Amino acid sequence: MNPVDVVAVAGVLVLGVLALLFAFVWRALREHWALLLALSFAVLAVLYGIVASGHYHVGLGEQVIVLNTVLATGALVMMSFGLIDYVGVGRSLSRSLKGTAAGVGALLMVALFLGVLTRGVALPVWCAYLVGWALLFGAAMLREPRHGHGIVIAALMFYPLTLAAAVSGLIRPDLLNSASIIPFAVLGMTLLCTGLLRSHQRVALEPAARERAEVELRNVNESLEQRVNLRTAELREVIDGLESFNRSISHDLRGPLGGIAGVAKLARNSVAGGDRAAADRLLHAIEAQAETSEKLVGALLALARASDAQLRVQRVDTEALVREVIESMRQARGVTALPVDVAPLPAVEADAELARQVFVNVLGNALKFSAAAPQPQVEVGVTGELDDPTFFVRDNGAGFESGAATRLFKPFHRLHGAQYEGFGVGLSIVKRIIDRHGGKVWAESSPGRGATFFFSFGNGNGVPMHQDNTR
Repeated sequence: MNPVDVVAVAGVLVLGVLALLFAFVWRALREHWALLLALSFAVLAVLYGIVASGHYHVGLGEQVIVLNTVLATGALVMMSFGLIDYVGVGRSLSRSLKGTAAGVGALLMVALFLGVLTRGVALPVWCAYLVGWALLFGAAMLREPRHGHGIVIAALMFYPLTLAAAVSGLIRPDLLNSASIIPFAVLGMTLLCTGLLRSHQRVALEPAARERAEVELRNVNESLEQRVNLRTAELREVIDGLESFNRSISHDLRGPLGGIAGVAKLARNSVAGGDRAAADRLLHAIEAQAETSEKLVGALLALARASDAQLRVQRVDTEALVREVIESMRQARGVTALPVDVAPLPAVEADAELARQVFVNVLGNALKFSAAAPQPQVEVGVTGELDDPTFFVRDNGAGFESGAATRLFKPFHRLHGAQYEGFGVGLSIVKRIIDRHGGKVWAESSPGRGATFFFSFGNGNGVPMHQDNTR
């Protein structure tokens, strides 16, 4: 048998086995590239069967055989598609490369059916496919080192070098058919190994990936549960606030408005009777009642804004903020100084305007209840870690029973009744602002021994850094 025919028969066997093996890989993995390679190797096996039967050319200047050329070109285009999918380039680049491979194949078919395609033209074009594959595997080698891609590149470049040697007369042209088996055989065997290795690595990584997904799902569930609990607590507080609001409207606001109506009637009668002094006193009473009503409405609006305001989190210098609040209070009260000691305070991530309201309400509360002490004293300081500081405001005022601490932060609850001015809204505003920041607030006290209010701003984005918001 002719040596060329022997090599062609060996090519049929090798390429046929590769086609069968890639078919098994495709059936097991359902990878699109495996199916394309199985079809490509099957077409090449048929082609080498034709060569083994004696239908091949030796001279490079001779016209090509139509069936051989169609099979070879179709196999190269399909294999190009499969290799592009196997390497895994980007979608845009994949479309460009596949378009180029198909376009070159189409040009070959046009030249073939026009009768202008010779074997000397077709072989370099086919070699260009192999060179393109070598470049493709060069990129894959950078991404997946030690996967045999270097062997594939060397095998793919073997055939173009063999063609160059045949053109230069260094080897006989009839050896080109034999030389073409080598790159395809090495390519197929290497891709089988690397494809199975990829599948093995994917299977080995699945438990770890599944475990990571489970951990992430648990974290999401915990975060969701925390948010649901926080929202539920906010809704309960809103309901309590609405009930207190109804009581406040029916009592605190209706009283002043009713008083204004009654006093206005008396003032009108005084004016009609010519008693200007009495009318003036009554008008002052109306003014005082109106101011009280205005303050109550302002407190209600502040409470609403504490719940609805959008957080604008930034780095806040709390020490500078506290000193600014104290100075504003001093000027408003018309005194030279306030009995407040401020320790060094760290900066926090918070909404600056809402943080100001927290310190205004807590400091104002401390100054109000310590005013009756022989020597009023308020202290502002910090405890805890620097990444999650807990601020405190301590006074030496009236204090309260420890069991009443939870009622302090409910809207319109006043532990000391009408003994101290106010509407019982300030501390509920503080709690809502702290809750919005994901922090916590609580108070410690005993009657006659003053009170200490503790609060933290959490991590500033509304997600609690601590699950427990009570003490």
